[in-house]
Amino acid sequence: MQKVKMMPYCPKCGKEVKDDAVFCPYCGESLKPQEKVVYRQASGEKSEKNEKNEKDQRGEKAEKNEKSEKNEGAGGMWSAVMGGLIVLWLGITFLLRQYNYIASNQWWNWFMIGLGGIIIIRGLILYNQNNNWRAASGLLIGGAVVALIGASSYLGVNDWWAFIIILIGVWIVANALMSRSKNPRP
Repeated sequence: MQKVKMMPYCPKCGKEVKDDAVFCPYCGESLKPQEKVVYRQASGEKSEKNEKNEKDQRGEKAEKNEKSEKNEGAGGMWSAVMGGLIVLWLGITFLLRQYNYIASNQWWNWFMIGLGGIIIIRGLILYNQNNNWRAASGLLIGGAVVALIGASSYLGVNDWWAFIIILIGVWIVANALMSRSKNPRP
């Protein structure tokens, strides 16, 4: 069995450094405290075990990168869809106002109701994707609050804050009870 010589390397640029180096002579990275120095086999010396470990690590990194790219793509897509729907709803409400289907003093109410509806729909889609109420609850609660603000103004309800607080309280309690029934404590 061949004895493998471990050499210190800079964690930033990866070049070989002296054991007692305080800074990397190539990139200037601070190497103190000594925990920052990375030790690995001297170039040209590889054992079978280390080659297998390197292949496993590369495979895990590639798999993580794939998952990350998929999640970023989906999140980016939904952000664009949400933004597009909000701009579309804004244009529709402007158009309805321009042709007097919505009174001038009611435009903001209709916009808020639609905005809340868009946010709620996104929350439902998120729930459908993850089957997890906790992940979707922020969007659902936020959308409900925005829609309720618009509806209460449209209906002329002056004391709508009490209704919003009650709605949020009911939602939080229901969410906690649903979560508790799925994951009971021993």
